[in-house]
Amino acid sequence: MRIPRVALWLFALYLLVYVGFMAVAAFAPGLMATTPLAGLPLSLLYGLLLIALAFVLAALYLRLAR
Repeated sequence: MRIPRVALWLFALYLLVYVGFMAVAAFAPGLMATTPLAGLPLSLLYGLLLIALAFVLAALYLRLAR
């Protein structure tokens, strides 16, 4: 039962980060428009982080499932 528990924790982590993205977009749209890095808006950086995090968590799950 170890692997399904790990999968749920990884899913919960991703869900938390995604809900954070949606909350900031809904309740602080001005914050999403800021450009903290190289003129790129925070919304784009956060979205790219979500995509990268999905790959990292999938790789972590594959490693732990072996």
